[in-house]
Amino acid sequence: MSAKTNNTGQGNIFIGGFMCSGKTSVGMELARRLGREFADTDRVIEQRAGMTVPEIFSTLGEPAFRKHEFETVADALQGQGWVVSLGGGALVNEELRAMVLSRATLVILDVQPETVLTRAENEKGARPLLDSSNVRALMIKRRPAYSQCHIRVVTDRYSVSSVTDRVLEGLYGTPAVRWRREPSASRG
Repeated sequence: MSAKTNNTGQGNIFIGGFMCSGKTSVGMELARRLGREFADTDRVIEQRAGMTVPEIFSTLGEPAFRKHEFETVADALQGQGWVVSLGGGALVNEELRAMVLSRATLVILDVQPETVLTRAENEKGARPLLDSSNVRALMIKRRPAYSQCHIRVVTDRYSVSSVTDRVLEGLYGTPAVRWRREPSASRG
């Protein structure tokens, strides 16, 4: 983890990283623990466009998708107190990355190529076919974009709960145990 930022509190928290790094799962858990709203930019784009991300890429092309992505992130930055997961390629756009870094807390979830391949395989058809060479090449290409962040957490071999603990420690510098919200016991 890197040092905590001065932009915590009620500001937005954006989660970035490579596909299968755990952005959506950790983002949802973080939002739950903090009592915040959660948004996944890819899902918001799909709702706005009326088609899936792969359909947008094949029908409208990547530039159209990136335009939708930029607008969605800009809109999310207008709100306050959200946890937002970004698409894996969002931070490659320098202007978008600069906006997020200056107006929110950016958490990068790091993952090794082997973990990406294992997780993608376990999702049963939810991801396009990947091989280790193109995953490695894409990770190397995106490394400079992912290197700029407020907090970095490695997700390999860690549960969503454990990664979320580490994110909270990076955000607030306090033991994560304080942030665990347990269901209340029913009394009857």
